Amino acid sequence: MKYNRQTPCVYQKLKVVYHGIPKNASTSVKNALYEYEHGHEFQGSKQWVHKGNEKGGSLYPEVECIKTKFNDWLHLTVVRNPFSRFISFYSDLFAGTTNLRHNIPPFYVDNNIVLEPKPIDDVIDIIESYDDENADEHFSSQSSFVHFQPIEVLKLEELETSWKLITDKIQVDYKPLNVYNRSDDTFELSENQKQRIYNRYKQDFIAFNYSYEVDDGKV
Repeated sequence: MKYNRQTPCVYQKLKVVYHGIPKNASTSVKNALYEYEHGHEFQGSKQWVHKGNEKGGSLYPEVECIKTKFNDWLHLTVVRNPFSRFISFYSDLFAGTTNLRHNIPPFYVDNNIVLEPKPIDDVIDIIESYDDENADEHFSSQSSFVHFQPIEVLKLEELETSWKLITDKIQVDYKPLNVYNRSDDTFELSENQKQRIYNRYKQDFIAFNYSYEVDDGKV
């Protein structure tokens, strides 16, 4: 994908391949895996753990290698209800509820999209206008980040329970995941908006077993 900066990263001592998905606790999971892999916390900004350079804490092989070289390692990913992921994306980039970004993702520069408060319908127009191949990683489908099967799928809604099982599986001491990013999740979606989001991410609803209904329209 043209704008996908978050391909799977590997942890050699743990024999783990993490298929990170933006807006799905990837900062928390990568910092935890880094600490298990290296025996100490990642130094510097916790967000820099995503970087693959000398300042970062992630090792990103070519995607084709993921499908062949690491097929006997533990592959895992974290998914979430596509409605709540959209709200997190909207809150982060377009609702004006979080700090303005100083590092504007290239997708928005290239497509002349200004990161300023916008109505939800306008942002749904954006996600409908770009397929995964050309979309920003923050609103590409979750399925597009999964590059291997079989894979352990952890749901964000029950992440701590699942994380305990993962730490048992990789034989490390369980520590609760730290939370580094929080979004305003109080926005309500209309039925029309939910239908449009469902149509855009239908493959995620099906692949990860999420239902269309959202209690009281909130996510």
